[in-house]
Amino acid sequence: MNYFALCLIGFAMLASSVSAKDEAVQALNDAQSFARAGDYAKALERHEWYHANALRISPAQYGVRLSFALSYWKNLGDKYPPALASLTALRDNGTQTVLAGTAAPELFHDVVSINRTLGQSGKSVELFKTLDQKQPELARRCLRNVEEALISAGEMELFMKCGGDPVSLLKKKIGLHQIVAGQISARPGSERSIKSFEDNLVKLTLSLSDFAAKKGDEETSAKLKQMAAKIISDPRLTK
Repeated sequence: MNYFALCLIGFAMLASSVSAKDEAVQALNDAQSFARAGDYAKALERHEWYHANALRISPAQYGVRLSFALSYWKNLGDKYPPALASLTALRDNGTQTVLAGTAAPELFHDVVSINRTLGQSGKSVELFKTLDQKQPELARRCLRNVEEALISAGEMELFMKCGGDPVSLLKKKIGLHQIVAGQISARPGSERSIKSFEDNLVKLTLSLSDFAAKKGDEETSAKLKQMAAKIISDPRLTK
C-alpha cells in the first residue's frame, strides 16, 4: 500500500482508537511522551512492546503500526542510537525469517514497512527477488506489499511476471485515493495532503503507462492515463 495512504488511514484509525483508551494506544502515546521528556530508554521499551503486541490487542492498529509508529520509532532512533539498532535488528530478524520460508506475508509487510521507514526500500526489492527465485508462491502472496517499490526501482518485468496487473493496480490506488480524500477533505490543511497524494498517483500512472507503451500495448497505456484523468486534472495525463 502507498505509504502516504497508509499514514492517512492509520491516522484515522488512531483517532478512532484513542477514545477506547486501549492498552496499545496507551503504549504508543507513552513512547512519544517519554521521548519528548528525554527518557529515551523507556520510549524504546514502549515502542518495542507496541510493535509486538498492538495487533493482538486491536487489529485496527494495523495501519498505525506500520506507518506512524515506525516513523516515531525512527525519529527516536535519530536521537538515540539503541532505538535505531533495535529497529534495524527487527528488520534483519524478520528478513531472515522470511528467507527461511517460515513467514506469513504479514511479516514480509513488516519488513517492507521498516525498510521504507529507514529509507532502504532497495532491500525490499532484493528480498522480493530472492523470494521469486526460491519461494515463488510466497512471492506472489507478498506482491501487493512491494508493488510500488518494484515499480519505483524500475522492476516492471518482475512486477508483471509475479502477477502484477497495471490496470488492476491503478484501479485499486484510485479507489484508495477517493476513500482517503473523502476522509480528510474537511480537515484544515487537507488540500496539501490531497495534492501530494494526487502527485504520487500521477507518477505511478505515468510509470505504468510508459511501461505498457514500451511493450507495444498502446491501448492499455492510454487507458491507464484516462483512468487517472477522470479524477485528477493534471496536464501530464493528457500528453
